[in-house]
Amino acid sequence: MLITSAQAADTILASNSLNSTLDLHSPNQLIALRNKKRLKRKVKSKAKTTATTSSTIAAPTNLTQITPPPAPIAPSTPTEAVPPTPPVTPTAPPTAVPAAPAPNQFSLNTKLKGSVIFGATGTLSGDYSRNTAFGNRTRLELQTEIGSGILTTRLQAVGLGLSTKNANSGTSAVSTNEGSLSWTDGTTNSSIGIDALKYEFPLTPQTQVVVAANAGAADDFTDTINPYFDGDGNSGSISTFGNRPSIYYTVQGQGVGIRHKLNDKTELSVGYLARNGNDPAPGNGLLGGGFGALAQIGFQTGENSKVAVTYTRTFNSDPGTGSINANLGGISNNFGLQGSFQLSPQLALGGWAGYTQNQAAGGDRQIWNWALTAAAPDLGGKGNLAGFLVGQEPRVAASSIDPATGNNTTDTKTGLHIEGFYQFKVNDNLSITPGIIYLTAPNQDANSSSVVIGALRTTFSF
Repeated sequence: MLITSAQAADTILASNSLNSTLDLHSPNQLIALRNKKRLKRKVKSKAKTTATTSSTIAAPTNLTQITPPPAPIAPSTPTEAVPPTPPVTPTAPPTAVPAAPAPNQFSLNTKLKGSVIFGATGTLSGDYSRNTAFGNRTRLELQTEIGSGILTTRLQAVGLGLSTKNANSGTSAVSTNEGSLSWTDGTTNSSIGIDALKYEFPLTPQTQVVVAANAGAADDFTDTINPYFDGDGNSGSISTFGNRPSIYYTVQGQGVGIRHKLNDKTELSVGYLARNGNDPAPGNGLLGGGFGALAQIGFQTGENSKVAVTYTRTFNSDPGTGSINANLGGISNNFGLQGSFQLSPQLALGGWAGYTQNQAAGGDRQIWNWALTAAAPDLGGKGNLAGFLVGQEPRVAASSIDPATGNNTTDTKTGLHIEGFYQFKVNDNLSITPGIIYLTAPNQDANSSSVVIGALRTTFSF
């Protein structure tokens, strides 16, 4: 075993020191002293070994103290550089601030709808003026969502007269409502004003309520059971009589209507409208003037087929169709039965019958009206419609004798209303409808010659 010079020197010194003190100490003291010196030598040796290992210049003299060379570094595989992660700066949590109570707000969504009708009409034969007239009916409708309901404000201007209002002189013909057009009320000045003003909202999922502040009508809350003919003048029948059964015209004005679904196939409608409900003058108002109260129950008998039974109680609220004697006001109980049946996608048949018990000046009256309809949807092209109707406008079939005059007001002849039209759809916003109305006895009068009325309606809608 090899030893270093330092270790040899330490050994010699230790030996001399031991020998010099042998005679001064006991054996036990010599053993303790020897152990103490050995411990010092071990501490010094450990310190020197550590220093030699950490040195890179001194060559080792003891093979057991050689530090193994470091392991070779393996070649690294090139890898994609990873960007350093940015330091995260700690932030203090924001102090919660209680939100101020938000005011009650809602957004208004208003849709603009409209229609413009260019119409030409004139009598082709009969005891009425043969002048051809050209006019319009313009409607702009604002539908505003408020809450769960819709507020409808409609502006309207009418500028077209009625052919049967202009009786030729020297004849027995008189002005009559029969043969009037569905898109005009006889006004020719085209002045614009608020027509319909109503608010519709669901009371329950099965119940719809309509409040009409102006120009309310039965069709606002009632199914008129005449789907192909009732287009409110824009489409369908060209005549007022053909547009819908006459019983529905007895309910107009200001008031409220309710439409309730009893089940999937049965529907109940009730309503009350006053003719001059916005006028507080004597003889007018909601309860003091003309009014119409309606109740109807309708049944769906097929996918596109239905029937309905209707009753209206009216005071000074006439249908506006039929003879003069059928529009004398008074108190009336009106009964109606309507039906529409889709026999195939290309053919639908329908019709109605109406009866009125009327008490007015000049006696009591029994008034009848009826019609049969046929519609051919998509005839000649998608969206087209051919329609045909034959019926009798309201006619006084029997009346009592007027005690003041000794006369009665029974109409002297049963006259028919025969109508045909073809509605051609040019595109989604334009349709053209030519049509003809033939009255066999205008005003249900035996002294009136038959009349033929021609009309051409062009409807722009958006």
